[in-house]
Parts: sequence; structure tokens; C-alpha cells
Amino acid sequence: MNVPNFGGGWFNERSVSTGSSFDMPKIVGYCVIGASMLANVGTGGVANLSDLKKPQPYFQSFDLGDMRTVAVAHVRTAAEDIARIREVFSPAISNLAGTLGVSRQAVYNWLNGEQPKTELTEKLRDLAQAADVFAHEDIAINSMLLKRKFANGKSLFQIAQAGESTRNAALLLVQILRRETEQRVRMNARFADRAKTPASADFDLPAPNDLA
Repeated sequence: MNVPNFGGGWFNERSVSTGSSFDMPKIVGYCVIGASMLANVGTGGVANLSDLKKPQPYFQSFDLGDMRTVAVAHVRTAAEDIARIREVFSPAISNLAGTLGVSRQAVYNWLNGEQPKTELTEKLRDLAQAADVFAHEDIAINSMLLKRKFANGKSLFQIAQAGESTRNAALLLVQILRRETEQRVRMNARFADRAKTPASADFDLPAPNDLA
């Protein structure tokens, strides 16, 4: 059986003999938190912004036959996080800089390989993970969605600007959008068989008592 080798950040496969055990690193206890949050997206659970205040690592599950393991995926660089954010959300550099509370030049420096401060690295990673959530759910991003206020009167980028977890907010927004879609489907099904009133020649004419 082949199992992932966790050395070096990326995953490689190595063979182990049948019946041998595979011990996960100590990070598993930490990984379970993020894995359960992602699992809720697919099972209808509701993510609460108060669950996790700080950005969490991005998690990926691996199904190895009868054994279920969870491992930390490759950690992106700041430049890669910015690329992911721009790929999904399409913000202007000035808007991204304003959200992070830095200058446009600072963003360009990160794109050129400069390492941000720890706090800003976490903000970038969190925002990139929010982009991962929307990409995973195949949700089309538009300006109306980005401006929508849904968590304590804040939009997604306002949440990021306030230093709260954008990833958790994205999970919450996905749940809201899913419920709205289900409601529309039920409403359409309810009225699908209702007969439509045919239009008549005087359909748009005012009633006689409206002319008085």
C-alpha cells in the first residue's frame, strides 16, 4: 500500500508492508479542527465566525483504503496567496492593499518575493483560504457578492480588514447561499404547475374606475 510521505511540504508516495501501521505527526490534533470545518461545508453544517478567531491552515483529506488520514497541504508563499486571491476575487491591487492596511508598493514587493510580517502573512493566507472555499464550491464571484453584508453587518473584505477570519466567513456565506438556492428550488417547484394567466388585448389598459 502507498501512503503519503510528509517530508518537504509536498506529498510523495512510499510503500509500506501490508498490516503495518502509519503514525500521523502530532499535527493531526490541530488538523482535525480545520478538517471538521471543511467537512461541514459538504454536509450542510453551519460555520460560526466565533468558532475560530485566527486563520487556520488549509487542510486536505486522503482516503487510504480503510484508513482515513488528514494532512497539512503545501503552504503557499505570499506571492502565491496573492495570486490565488486575485484569481478568485479579482480585486485591484489598491483594494487588496487597503484591505490589508498596507501600500500598493508593499503588495508589489510581496509579489516580487519579499516576505510580509507575520501578521500580514496570516491575513494573506486566511484570505487565500477564503478564495479556496469559493473555488471548491464553484461559486461565481461578482461585485454584488463581495459587497454583500452578511456577518455582523460586514462584507467579506470588511471582515478581512477588521482582522477577523475571512475563511470562516466564506464558509458561513457558502451556507447562506446554499440555503437560498434550496429555497428558490422549492419555491419554483411549488409554483411550477400553477396555470399562468393568459394575456389579453386589454391586459395593460386601466380599469374603468381608474379613469375617474
